[in-house]
Amino acid sequence: MRYGSIPVVRKTGGLYDTVFDVDHDKERAEAQGLEPNGFSFDGADPAGVDYALNRAISAWYDGREWFNSLCKRVMEQDWSWNKPALDYLELYHAARK
Repeated sequence: MRYGSIPVVRKTGGLYDTVFDVDHDKERAEAQGLEPNGFSFDGADPAGVDYALNRAISAWYDGREWFNSLCKRVMEQDWSWNKPALDYLELYHAARK
């Protein structure tokens, strides 16, 4: 995402934590102070992959301006370890008290 690639992922593990589907995860993204940033699917089957890829390709063909703005938005999201590291430090200091 750092370079403007829009993720198409299966909802599992860390991918579920970082990719918020543009059609289905707006509330979940907002709860974390983020915006939807990709396309996801549930099942580990060809139909699930096809569903997500078709939505992504259609978005690119039918809404090029929106898709380009999505690319810019995902590049602006901070997925570095800076914030999690500070959160862990706060937790550590709280545990020491």
